[in-house]
Amino acid sequence: MRRRLLYLLLVPCLPVAANGSAVVGRGAPRSERQSAGLLQADRVDVGSFTLFMKNQRSGREQFSIRRVTAGDGVAFELRSESAIGDVRSAVRLEVDSAGSPVRYSLEERTGAEVSLRLGGQRVRGRFATLARGPLGEAAREFLLVPGALIIEDDGIVQYALVVRRALLRAQRTIGGIADDTARVPTLTPSGNRTGSVRLVSVSTADTIVIAGARRAAARWRVLTDGGDVRDVWADSEGRLLRVRIPARGLDAVRDDIPRDVPN
Repeated sequence: MRRRLLYLLLVPCLPVAANGSAVVGRGAPRSERQSAGLLQADRVDVGSFTLFMKNQRSGREQFSIRRVTAGDGVAFELRSESAIGDVRSAVRLEVDSAGSPVRYSLEERTGAEVSLRLGGQRVRGRFATLARGPLGEAAREFLLVPGALIIEDDGIVQYALVVRRALLRAQRTIGGIADDTARVPTLTPSGNRTGSVRLVSVSTADTIVIAGARRAAARWRVLTDGGDVRDVWADSEGRLLRVRIPARGLDAVRDDIPRDVPN
């Protein structure tokens, strides 16, 4: 089964718009970044996960999340990089303040060969994608439901947006009772499908071991339309600690305790 992880290659990867053109990235000259609306970025979280497949150590993923002040609606930028065996994939995800995608790029390699390049961009309430692979290319367009999140089948860092959505909902009350269950619309670009997940708060006082130390954590369960279960743990500030997808035998455990990071 092809891995669908969110991660960035060591060589910087620019997102590809639906028309096939590259989107200006943070490595571009300052004048180009300003014209693209990328004005300022503050780092929110940075770290790495050890990836286990069926209880066997299989790889490692590094990631970063930035808060962005931009003129085109981008509020956060997520990047990560990972390798499992000879498979490497790359993603950059830019989202608005609600966590919905503005731009997205995914590149997957097996050895030196590119097996998939996929770019996506929001255009007037829709999300247009263009995928290129060994057999050719395919363009798709999806109605982007307000509040939709990108959730790939085996993604990791994307769940930071799920946690953020859960924390925002936890601040709301209905008749004095916390709203701890929600249905969230989703988009899976690599699978060419839309859907939804049900987000359930399991515990606000769970415990998890990170780097040999026990840490307090909140735990959520993400239930897909197809019945898949994903368990997500995060600290009190919403920083990811662990993501488990039992149906795929995938368990991603953070390597170090989250710390405040410089901008």
